[in-house]
Amino acid sequence: MNSGERDIYEKFGMHEVLNASGTLTVLGGCRVRNSAGEAMAAASRNFVDLDAFLGSTGSYIAGLLGVEAAHVTAGASPAVLLSVAACIAGTDPWLRNRLPSAPPERRDIIVMRSHRNPYDNAVPTAGGRFVEIGDVIRTNPWELEGAIGPTTAAVFFALQAEMLAASLSLDETIAIAHARGIPVIVDAAAELPPKSNLWELARRGADLVAFSGGKEIAGPQSSGLLVGTKTLIEAARFNGAPFYGVGRPVKAGKENVAGFVAALEEYLAEDEAAHMRELEEIRDSWIAGLSDIEGAETGVFIPTQPGMHPTCIPKAYIRPRGRTPGAAALRASLRNGSPSVIVDLWKDVLVLNPQTIRRGEADRVLAAVRKLLA
Repeated sequence: MNSGERDIYEKFGMHEVLNASGTLTVLGGCRVRNSAGEAMAAASRNFVDLDAFLGSTGSYIAGLLGVEAAHVTAGASPAVLLSVAACIAGTDPWLRNRLPSAPPERRDIIVMRSHRNPYDNAVPTAGGRFVEIGDVIRTNPWELEGAIGPTTAAVFFALQAEMLAASLSLDETIAIAHARGIPVIVDAAAELPPKSNLWELARRGADLVAFSGGKEIAGPQSSGLLVGTKTLIEAARFNGAPFYGVGRPVKAGKENVAGFVAALEEYLAEDEAAHMRELEEIRDSWIAGLSDIEGAETGVFIPTQPGMHPTCIPKAYIRPRGRTPGAAALRASLRNGSPSVIVDLWKDVLVLNPQTIRRGEADRVLAAVRKLLA
């Protein structure tokens, strides 16, 4: 980050951050693409019919991705909120105005216990009521079949959780739900790459799929995307801003919409394989640069459960051996340094993620870690 880029934060006493943790909201998500910033600035200078703009940009994105319908949102959580509202209220203005405080009886959202996560508050916020099935060891198909009833509005599926043995597969979930006429909402907020998730999940039968726009796509932090069936996407739009339903507080402004579209166009044009090779090179440089330090084991980190997302991003781990302080204290020391170096903690290891690291920053991260471990 050059001095000009730091000025806006230094004005408020904020220190430089080297983010080797990933596209986390708590760190600002991503670096917004120049094309997105320019589109946001251009959109800010003129008025527009926001509902019509959301409709036209949604149609344009659907054409780019080859999906039935799309809708730009204010983030992945707002996309989930609108999905739940769409499945409960549809395009009925009476039901829309009763959410979330006086929802109809048909508001149950079935979820596997292994899919519960810190972000699913968007479901009850929209007026949904969770019905949990399964446990931390397994979920049986008959549990999903038995849970579906007259008050079921949808099934909620967190894509990260599919890697767990306790989860039914997405395809199995879709098959069971669709056999009973129930839609499936997929939270795929951080599940890019691969970029093919933008269209493949919908093509596999997911009725509504939520993505963040402020992570790998590198659009505005407060942007997201919802793709799915035309009927439910129209219902999601009906329950959101500029209308006065439950989605009004999570408004995607004209600047966010324009910026997201520009970022998405650039993201789709990128060579994903080349990008992944670059991330692997950074990871391997970290492993090689730390391999000679006594008392620290390093290697390739392979996630075994949700939390280290996206799981396909190449990551490195550092396990302190016989050291005091341990990994947690070392992480805190890195965070409190100058610059502040942010890494993940997974049990007794530090995890370094190159997803949000520029080439020149990789060496600075390595130097900070070496200095601390030496």
